[in-house]
Amino acid sequence: MQAAPFVTGFAPDPTVLGVEFSWPLVNSLLGNGYFFVIGVTFLSLLLLGVFCIVKYAPLMHHDLKNTTNQDFPDTGIAVWMAFLFALPLFFDVGVGMLIAWWFILLWNYMLEPERRIAYVFAFIVLVSSWLAHLGAGFIAYADDHANREIFLVEHGLASPGDIRALESWVKVNTDDADPMNTIAVHAITKGNYSDAVRLLNRCIDLDPGNPRYHNHLAIALAGTGKTKEAVRALQDAASLSPATPIYHYNLSRIHQTTYSFYEAEKAIATASGIDADLVRSLLDRENTLGRTRYILERTPITRLLSRQMRPSKTITETADAAWYTVFGLVPRNLSVAVGMGVILVFILMNAVPPDKFSKKCSRCGKVYYAGARTRAGSPLCLQCSWLESKAKKQGGQVIDLSDAEIARWAKAAEPVFADFKKDIAGKGYSAAEIDSWLSFIKERIEYWKGQEKAKKIATVYKY
Repeated sequence: MQAAPFVTGFAPDPTVLGVEFSWPLVNSLLGNGYFFVIGVTFLSLLLLGVFCIVKYAPLMHHDLKNTTNQDFPDTGIAVWMAFLFALPLFFDVGVGMLIAWWFILLWNYMLEPERRIAYVFAFIVLVSSWLAHLGAGFIAYADDHANREIFLVEHGLASPGDIRALESWVKVNTDDADPMNTIAVHAITKGNYSDAVRLLNRCIDLDPGNPRYHNHLAIALAGTGKTKEAVRALQDAASLSPATPIYHYNLSRIHQTTYSFYEAEKAIATASGIDADLVRSLLDRENTLGRTRYILERTPITRLLSRQMRPSKTITETADAAWYTVFGLVPRNLSVAVGMGVILVFILMNAVPPDKFSKKCSRCGKVYYAGARTRAGSPLCLQCSWLESKAKKQGGQVIDLSDAEIARWAKAAEPVFADFKKDIAGKGYSAAEIDSWLSFIKERIEYWKGQEKAKKIATVYKY
């Protein structure tokens, strides 16, 4: 029998900004955040793939037309390209495989930043099996490993069926300490201290470094009247986790029941030094009840989160279904092979000479095969590359002027034109003839500038 009547209570759940954080809430927040990131990532990759098709399909069309010696009609080439890009859809693939196929087709047209993103995608494929397992843990968090029953029992929400299910789990899974500890805690709250001692000794055998089990064992021992053993159990708990005030608080309560007031005051002072507000609230609650009160602990949220990620049949089936939805075609256990295969194809495609694929000059807009690249990796045709290298060698640079600046320079050049007209007039030409020449040149400049803009003629000059 217990040495003195006492009651039990649970340590409060952690709170953030006044909101109590429970395991289902934390799982929902983490799970929704996880799937949001995954969804945004794959949507971004899909949009990048579509962008690359829109951007590079004209270049591929140009190459195919040249390959067929321009004998194949443009419509036929366009239909063939559409079939090529949509080919994976005939094999029941997911969006992941479709993106991989597009990146492979367009690899030799893509710029370096786009290729780096493709490599990131290949790495995602490489670890996709683990990512699917993680997502399955968030989906099936309450369906396996007795996690739901543990939570319900510890929060006083369990039905008799939940308790029986947890007891059955403990009988079958004799090496799983967490549900065994929960059954022991339930036994303590019902006054079945001997059963609790037996279960908690088994928990400590399985996981001797867990201070919660020592704490609960001490409470169960106190219930049987074995206060000396209870003190030793709490001292073990405090040595394993010195920064947990509950163990020092419970130790002070046991010392108080045996009239060891000095030791009780010493223990309560240690607990107050760690978390004075918590100890004050626990003492106030005990004074309200008028009885000694020991504090039990619920299974930590981090422990439940780790439990829900343990491999099981439910997790495996859910992960397989999630992976197949995104990728399809092959089973999840081949994800590493698929990822390595995509990376290998990218590396092999790099060995193809770049002049086998057409590119569009980032400066003049011309399509070319042989050329160079800017420092940023943008393509340059040979003409623009030569112009740029020549300007660098001569130390020159291109300066863009505003309309006001151009007008100022035009006015400043008027004396030069006046001297030119005098010089030409001295050679027998009339002023009217000279003015007509200059007017014609200015008119033609403006005309061809307008034609370039209207017909979108590529030019190295900026108007």
